[in-house]
Parts: sequence; structure tokens; C-alpha cells
Amino acid sequence: MAFSNSIEKHSEQKSEAIVVDNNIINAHYLKKMLMDEGLEINVITDASPLLSLVDNPSVKMVFLDAETLGGHLKDTIDKLKEYCQENDREISIIGTTPYSLAGARKQLLNLGVQFALSTPIYKKHLAEILNATIIA
Repeated sequence: MAFSNSIEKHSEQKSEAIVVDNNIINAHYLKKMLMDEGLEINVITDASPLLSLVDNPSVKMVFLDAETLGGHLKDTIDKLKEYCQENDREISIIGTTPYSLAGARKQLLNLGVQFALSTPIYKKHLAEILNATIIA
């Protein structure tokens, strides 16, 4: 009976998010906040494994740090959108920036992310994004 219960628990698939950030403190903080909301989190420090990781159907959100990706941010966003279109997937792309100026968030939105967060990230702002995002 215990064996059966453990299988049932594992069959409930949690939604996953990927955090691309090479700042270990920011990545850990965001990971903790997302885990508190019930998401499984995968943190990577560069975008090279990103497209293979989003192949997992549980992945519903990707957080892209503007400083980590630098000049590759737009290309990464475009590749994610292309992947979603080709594979009939819906993955929310959230840009993150260490700059709390409205202009920094607007720049991320202009690059094509659905949402933009700046540090420090507040639970209320993150909750608004999670509520607006499809987490099945």
C-alpha cells in the first residue's frame, strides 16, 4: 500500500519554471519564491541548455535575466517564441533586471517578454504574474 501511495504522489506533475541567471543570490531568491508557490524550479547560468529543457511539457514559465544574457537576450526570446509556435506550446517568458527603473522593465517588454520583474522582487508582484499566467 505504501508503494502505491508513493506512485500516486509522483503522478501528480507539478508545473515547472526555468530561471536563467548567473547571479547565484538572485537565482536562489527567485527559486525560493517560486518554490513557495508550488513550482518545480530549474536554475541554469546560461541559455545554452534552455531549448532542450523547455522540451519538458511541465515547463510553463521561463525567467530570463537581462544581465546574464546581455546581447543574446533578444535572440533567446525569439528562439523561445519560435519553439513555442512550432511545438504548439504556451510558455510564459518573464524578463528580469537588476534595475528598478521603469525604463529597464519597459525595455524588456519591448524585446518581447510577456512580463518584466526588477530586483528586489516582491511576492505581490510575482503573485500577480503567476495569477496572470497559465499554470496547469
